Amino acid sequence: MTLQPADVHQLLQRILGEEAQLLAELLVLLHDEAAILSSNDIDGISRIGSTRQRCISALTALESERAAACRMLSFGQGVGAVNQLLQWCDQGGALDAKWRANLAIARRCQLLNDTNGAVVTAKLARVQQLLMAIRGTPAPSVYNARGSRYGQLGARELGRA
Repeated sequence: MTLQPADVHQLLQRILGEEAQLLAELLVLLHDEAAILSSNDIDGISRIGSTRQRCISALTALESERAAACRMLSFGQGVGAVNQLLQWCDQGGALDAKWRANLAIARRCQLLNDTNGAVVTAKLARVQQLLMAIRGTPAPSVYNARGSRYGQLGARELGRA
């Protein structure tokens, strides 16, 4: 039995539809995450993390399913393979338009995720600075002679009970 272009078209239509929904959900989650990060809501970060992970896992599963279809039909791997698969089964170009729309949303998600990551990194650096101030130690060098990422953090006794 040979797969027909119409069968693959139907498969890709489902995959791209589910992917579009998940990407829209992820975009909202990343905007929510940005708001949570700016408000320093620790509980909010915990709550959104599991939802975000579920969304990423579902997107990864869809990508695996799409990649498997490309390999099964001998189109190879990567974006070029998806484009070849779309040319083969999507004569009208409707799926290609949906694929490109999903790529655009994914790029927006990546940009927002990178921004949120930079905010987290900056906040962690600030906490590190505050801890060093409390400990009364200067900032450790990036790498010490043994290649350790952080130097001595200068633990000192702050009091006795």
